[in-house]
Amino acid sequence: MIWVDGKILPDDGLAINAADRTFEHGLGLFETLRTWGGRPALLDRHRARMLRSAEELRLPIDPASLPDAEAVRAFLEAEGAGEDRLLRITASGGTESGKSIVWMRSAPLPGPLGGEAGASVLVDAWKVALDDPMARHKSLNYWPRRLAYEEARRQGCDETLSRPTDGRAGGGYFEGSRTNLFTIRGGGSGLVGKSPAILNTTSPRSPIVPGIMRGEVLKVAGDLAEGSDQEIPIIDDLEDILLDEADEVFLTNSVRGIIPVARAVDARTGKERHRWPSPGPWTQRLQDLLAERLRPDRGETP
Repeated sequence: MIWVDGKILPDDGLAINAADRTFEHGLGLFETLRTWGGRPALLDRHRARMLRSAEELRLPIDPASLPDAEAVRAFLEAEGAGEDRLLRITASGGTESGKSIVWMRSAPLPGPLGGEAGASVLVDAWKVALDDPMARHKSLNYWPRRLAYEEARRQGCDETLSRPTDGRAGGGYFEGSRTNLFTIRGGGSGLVGKSPAILNTTSPRSPIVPGIMRGEVLKVAGDLAEGSDQEIPIIDDLEDILLDEADEVFLTNSVRGIIPVARAVDARTGKERHRWPSPGPWTQRLQDLLAERLRPDRGETP
């Protein structure tokens, strides 16, 4: 089933004009999220990001055509899933004189990336230009990211990390093909009696999609000191991230939340280059706090 403009239709019930620019140049946008305890907790932020991208890319998306929380509730009730679901909202490119078509579908939630052992990331296989105008948008023209992800899977990894095309010595990494990148430096992989830990992530000024879950994790980390003697300073304006200095590594994604990373694999040699605890103690703590924040039956809601 799909949701289109307030109507719930069979999968083949969507009609798009053959002149829609989606079919010419891959114009269009999408957002992928999930429900938490039955609620699309981050839906408003995904809607806002889609509209910002639409404005920047001059796509004719009518805000009223996007589903709200009530539309999600009615859609999932009609599907009768009875459990948390993945949601994808897609907006076509529209015709030269017409609005974009927006639709929503759902699917079961995927399993943990990397399983209980933690995720593996492929490094030095995917390069991105600093001035790539499409790098910051969830565009339907997704082939570069899709191909990078498929190469990671071919080499037995769960995700791949982008890095600059200029090949500068000592350069770090930007993000995953469908995830944002975080590292924790210091703390000695312990919470007490160690050197102070620092949370690092890439600046939105770099060629990354500023993830909705990325922003949520930064909020959780920023609130960590309230009522506690434990806090973690945040550096969120780095051009890129150095893995050599990391004591813990994790990825974020609006469907999977926080994804602990266990190792990095060199794309050229196939050998393990780095290994980290998965999850490390700070990563585990942030995972727990995030679940409390997003699930209405487990404490604070966003």
